Amino acid sequence: MTVFAKFIRSIKEHKDLIRYLTFFDLKSNVARTYMGFLWWIIDPILYMMIYYLLVVVILGRGGPHYLVILFTGLIPLKFTTACLVDSTSSIVGKASIIKQIYVPKIVFILVRLCVNSIKFLLSSIVLMLFLLVYGIDFEWTYLLYPLIAVIHAIILLPLMILFAHVGVYLRDIKNLMQYIARVLLYVSPVLFTISDVPKRLAGLFYLNPFTTVIESYRNILLHHSQPLWLLLGGLIVISFILLYFALKILFKYENEYAKVI
Repeated sequence: MTVFAKFIRSIKEHKDLIRYLTFFDLKSNVARTYMGFLWWIIDPILYMMIYYLLVVVILGRGGPHYLVILFTGLIPLKFTTACLVDSTSSIVGKASIIKQIYVPKIVFILVRLCVNSIKFLLSSIVLMLFLLVYGIDFEWTYLLYPLIAVIHAIILLPLMILFAHVGVYLRDIKNLMQYIARVLLYVSPVLFTISDVPKRLAGLFYLNPFTTVIESYRNILLHHSQPLWLLLGGLIVISFILLYFALKILFKYENEYAKVI
């Protein structure tokens, strides 16, 4: 059986478990806080206010439309970092289940992707409302937003699998990911746009795949233009190649995880 066939079969056979664990995790998150679901809406707004205060009010930079530039970068970045950080403990965190029964470990990784995708959906609704209030008209390019989000998730999945695997053997990886998340903030066009970067350096930023993703979001939301289709297509191809090797590693070692955990 090929790697992708096993991957699809694991999803089909455990789709109910994935659904149950996803909603159980969401309910648990809500139960642990007084404001519940509101935190998923307030969180990106607070981030936007902090960086706006730092860049515009304190440093005197950014320009008149900096709020929308900042918000359209922070929402995708938050989704990216949440998925990568959560993936490091997605398998280790289910040690009690893993030691009792066999469950394909890809299930736990997909649960983390689903949970953060739902949070991203809620944040995206806030983003759309914010753009509407700000005075940016709804255009047909907004309809491409779900497609870019799916491509975004496809790019994240193989990375999540690899970090989940490493997280079993190296527990400190989750702490390290906090710093990687900070680095992503500065090497991705979140606090700025690519047009603000000198042309001789702009190409280097595209070595980071999330530059293409964020700029594609901004194209359809702010400029009402096409996403960076060619670059996105290349990222999809690379992601599927990486997904193949990530799944191969996961399926090869998943029976050993219970011994290590």
